[in-house]
Amino acid sequence: MSLNIKSGLHEVKEPNDTPVLGFTLMELLVTLTLFSAIMGILLTSFFQFHQQGRRMESITRLRQEARILERIIRTDIQSVVYLDQFMTDPQNTSDLRKSGVYGIDEKSGENDADKLYLHVNNTSRFQRSLNFEADPEIHEVGYLLEEDENQRYLFKRREEFYIDPDITEGERSITHTLSQNLISFNVQYYKGTEEEPLDEWDASKFEQTKNSEDKLPTGILVSLTLKSDDGEEYKTDLQINIRPYMGNGVTWR
Repeated sequence: MSLNIKSGLHEVKEPNDTPVLGFTLMELLVTLTLFSAIMGILLTSFFQFHQQGRRMESITRLRQEARILERIIRTDIQSVVYLDQFMTDPQNTSDLRKSGVYGIDEKSGENDADKLYLHVNNTSRFQRSLNFEADPEIHEVGYLLEEDENQRYLFKRREEFYIDPDITEGERSITHTLSQNLISFNVQYYKGTEEEPLDEWDASKFEQTKNSEDKLPTGILVSLTLKSDDGEEYKTDLQINIRPYMGNGVTWR
C-alpha cells in the first residue's frame, strides 16, 4: 500500500489598494507653514516680553536715582537762608555779592542746564577733611549740569564749607558728580503769591524790604529729566514750598 503526499507552496499576493502610512508633500508644506507661524508668534512675544522687562528695569533704576537726587535737592532748598548781615556789610558790592537763592537760566543745546546757587543752614554733606565740630552750618551749595569731553552730561553738586563774597565759587569747594544720567535740569521760582514763575532769581535786584525772607522765593519748582544708556527717559517735577506758613493765599503749584 502506498501513500502519496502532495505538497505545494502557497503564494501570497499583497493587494494593490493596501493603505500606506505617511504625509503627502502638500500636507508637509501646510504643517511646516503652521509650525513657522506659531514659532514666529512665540518668538515675537518672547522678545517683546524681554524688551519690556529690560525697559521696566531701566525706568525703575532711573526712578530710584531721581528719588535720591530729589531728596538731596529738597534738603538743601528747605534749608536755604538769606544772610542779611552778610549782604549789608559795609564792604559789600551788591552788584557782585549774592545770598539766599541765586538762579541762572541756561541751555545746553535743546536741554535745560540751569545753575542754582544757595546759602543753606545745615551741616556739611560731603566735606570729610574738616572738623565737623567746627562746622559753621552755613554753607554755599551749587547745582550745575555740564558736559564732559565725551559730550556726556554730568550733574554736579558743589559745596563750599565757608561763606565768601562769591556764592558761585570758592577756594575750598568740593564738587561731587551726583548723576551721569541727568540730561535736563530746569528750575523755576515763585515770588510771593504770583502764579507765574520766574526763570531766574537774583534777590540783589529786588527792591529793599524790611523782611529779609522776602528775598527768598515762596517756592521752587525743579524739573529733572534722566536718560539711560539704552535710551529710556524718566521725567519728574519736584515742588518745594519754602514758606508754607504764608497760608492759603499762596496759589502756585
